[in-house]
Amino acid sequence: MDIDDSSIPELLATWPLPTLAVAVLAWALSQRPWRVLRREPIQHAWLGTLVFLALLWTARATLGGGVVIQLMGATLAVTMFGLPMALVTLAIANVISLVGLAYLAGQAWQDIHWVSLAPRFIWMAAVPGLVTAGLQATLRHWLPRHLFIFILGHGYFAALVAAIVSGVLRLAWLMLAGQTGDAGLTVGDWLTGVVIIAFGEAFLTGMLVAIFVIYRPQWVVTFADAEYLEGK
Repeated sequence: MDIDDSSIPELLATWPLPTLAVAVLAWALSQRPWRVLRREPIQHAWLGTLVFLALLWTARATLGGGVVIQLMGATLAVTMFGLPMALVTLAIANVISLVGLAYLAGQAWQDIHWVSLAPRFIWMAAVPGLVTAGLQATLRHWLPRHLFIFILGHGYFAALVAAIVSGVLRLAWLMLAGQTGDAGLTVGDWLTGVVIIAFGEAFLTGMLVAIFVIYRPQWVVTFADAEYLEGK
């Protein structure tokens, strides 16, 4: 849940977030994440996930005041491909979805709001992705390796917390920019919306993670049969 980035003041929209987005993406590329795609099953899963994420980022509801309701899929991408590859995948989905939204709105190529790429990447990919990676590392360290712990922890719980943290930080950024009042919503309204969206994110991610680890575990690079099924 956020506000259309076209309403953000030019200085805040075009300098800090793009710099941070480029830094995060440069780090992800420096990890050579494409090595994950050496396995053929992962190649098919990645292409399918890229299409799914692009569609997910294109499907959005814009309410009064420019308030946007949208799911992210960042936790799903991190769980399936690891953090570096997830960030690269989400960056590609970001560009595809922005072009798709422009096409649906009947905008010409030169009218596409390219400056919104960086805020979308930060709030819908980088922040939830980093939170997800940190939470999943903590779960692997402190909890026993069990299938249901993986599904509930890496799928539902990580997605829920990542979406809430991203939404709260997004709200803080908008308050700094002085934009929340334009939407006619109080902080309580915003937080309520963030929690509701977070539960939707958790349900979608948890459901897909459960399906994949049961029927296609070879698609999930953070899941190992020997650890979670055989207890090794």
